[in-house]
Amino acid sequence: MENVLSIKFKYFSSALVLITVFLVTSGCTENSEPASFATESQKELRIGLILWDEPVKVSQQFTGVENYLSSELGMEVKTIKSSDYYVIIDAMESGELDIAFFGPFSSSIAAERAGSEIIIAGGNDEGNLDTYNSYIIINRNTGINSFEELKENSNNLSFAFVDPASTSGNLIPRGYLLSRGIDPDSDFKTTIFSSGHDITLKSVASGNVLDAGGISSGAYSRYFSNANVSENDVVILWKSDPIPPSPVSVRKDMDPLLKKRIKEAFVNMKENSPETFEGFMEV
Repeated sequence: MENVLSIKFKYFSSALVLITVFLVTSGCTENSEPASFATESQKELRIGLILWDEPVKVSQQFTGVENYLSSELGMEVKTIKSSDYYVIIDAMESGELDIAFFGPFSSSIAAERAGSEIIIAGGNDEGNLDTYNSYIIINRNTGINSFEELKENSNNLSFAFVDPASTSGNLIPRGYLLSRGIDPDSDFKTTIFSSGHDITLKSVASGNVLDAGGISSGAYSRYFSNANVSENDVVILWKSDPIPPSPVSVRKDMDPLLKKRIKEAFVNMKENSPETFEGFMEV
């Protein structure tokens, strides 16, 4: 696991460099690559989507993006969806995808393995890269309110990460735990991958399955926006520094003209279809 972790940190460092060099335009970040005027004959756009949070909700929000891209590009759209990050990474590597919606960490793994290229990342209304955070949360009934207490009681606690390729649901919280002297693979009573930020949240909040876990701030806000659930069931033990936004990547051999058109579609989305843009930022 230690070797795997060191490799993943190398990938993530590459992702940070790639993402933060983008220019920000109209709520999206665009690479300044020169335009090409090659003839594009592709008729179908194959998209990969990681269902990082509630699968049904993410899929519904993404429908508008599918329709928008189909209309803007004049192409049929086919989407492969999975809550397993590596299913989408593998699909990009095997040539089954043209474009994929990754997280920062998974995009760098795909770039390393498949040669995919990041072309766009989310920005805010001020023209800056949008960011989010990783949280480490714990059920309030454990009585634990600090990292010192977490470390002292770790052998009695169950902990969940989201997915091996998740930035906020594995890489960042795992690294922080290790930096504080907690080895999540040996110090907790049990350590699992839940396969979803929402699953971790629900399980920790209930206290019936999990005691603690690492999740994204977006998933946390989304989950507790529901009036039927209460934040009183959960304690945020730690909040990470800002994490760069989730990027959009394309296959390494994509026709340059199609790549340019896809970039333009995203950059112009806020103006051309505000409702779709809001859904895209949620995805």
